[in-house]
Amino acid sequence: MQAGSDQQSELPPTSVSSAAYEVLRGKLLSGALPGGSVIQERRLAEELAFSRTPIREALQRLEGEGLLQRQNRFLRVAEVTVTEVMEILAIRQSLESDAIRAACGRMSAPLLQSIRSAIDAMSDPGSVSDDAHWAVDDLVHLSIARESGNKLLLCMISNLRQKTRLFGLHRIPSRFELGKAEHLSIIEALAAGNAEVAVARMRNHINNARQAILATLAMGRA
Repeated sequence: MQAGSDQQSELPPTSVSSAAYEVLRGKLLSGALPGGSVIQERRLAEELAFSRTPIREALQRLEGEGLLQRQNRFLRVAEVTVTEVMEILAIRQSLESDAIRAACGRMSAPLLQSIRSAIDAMSDPGSVSDDAHWAVDDLVHLSIARESGNKLLLCMISNLRQKTRLFGLHRIPSRFELGKAEHLSIIEALAAGNAEVAVARMRNHINNARQAILATLAMGRA
């Protein structure tokens, strides 16, 4: 506790709050704090070696993003149902189609190459952690959203992607190679400046992810 407090004293308040936010967000998205869990501010502050003020500020921010929800007098980790994740993916399909159409022709060759290299670097699924896998997925989807030039669109897509992760199905093994191939085909369409092909490939990619989730859940119930 003392070491964490000493480190906090060296940072401005906004930086401490941001650090607490990043730690808590990571725990939510990784499933370390599963859906439905009751959030206890004091316990988190002690566990993470932060004072209660930055923890409180981080929790307020996460609640504003919809990752936490208040039920009566308790703050809980948001739970995402199958129905909700299907709705999220349907909305993402529409929003990300708009984003990729706007981004086509705006993404530089070095940026596209850096995304391509990150995808190619995931050669062995056994050596790629969930966090690393999501980081590359974010690189693809959020880079496109960012280059659309529409800040609100980027914010909406980012928030919906976070809720997709809260669903708790962190990786579908059968999607590893297929997902890589789909991402690369999207990057190829962007590099060629073909907006309609890029849109079609993005829509297909998200729809395939949706179908894979449904198939995986069906197998689990069998």
